[in-house]
Amino acid sequence: MEQKGQSSSDPVTALIVRYVRMERIKDFEEWALEMNQVVKGFKGYLGTDIIRPRDHSHPEYVIVVRFDKYENLKSFMESTQREEWLKKSEEMTVGKMYVQEAQGFTPWFVLPDFSLPLVTPQKYKMALLTILALYPSLLILSTLLSYLFHGWPRPLLMLLTVLILVPIMTYYIMPLITRLFRFWLYPKDTAS
Repeated sequence: MEQKGQSSSDPVTALIVRYVRMERIKDFEEWALEMNQVVKGFKGYLGTDIIRPRDHSHPEYVIVVRFDKYENLKSFMESTQREEWLKKSEEMTVGKMYVQEAQGFTPWFVLPDFSLPLVTPQKYKMALLTILALYPSLLILSTLLSYLFHGWPRPLLMLLTVLILVPIMTYYIMPLITRLFRFWLYPKDTAS
């Protein structure tokens, strides 16, 4: 399960894709909330995001689970608690569950309009696009905040900048950058 070149102490994310039966969406939503309570009890747990379907005629859920390091994710993925909860979801879902693990900034580069995550882009491409997106955003936001909160200590200003910028990068800027540079990140996919 550990990927080549992956350090066991780096944060890791599992992307789990499930197709839910139309008549069982409410049940699946309740199941996902309860499952989240189970995963919170595991060592190294950092958080869960549920990406709900945009098209209700194609109810595909993407569950993103983050852990501080690979060993802790593996412990959860191989646990009997997870296995028991997955069995409870089987009658609510269609087809096999799809799971992909990603490290670092890789989840920023998943195309939002794709049913299944693609092969991870090359690291140098992710690094260049992250710099391209991060530098101007950081420059603008930090300049604005230092003007608005003149006199605040620099470490506090940096903390405020990061607290504002990371969600903006995650939910708005990086999905836009990924779509704009899709041809470069996923060159084999441009024909589709």
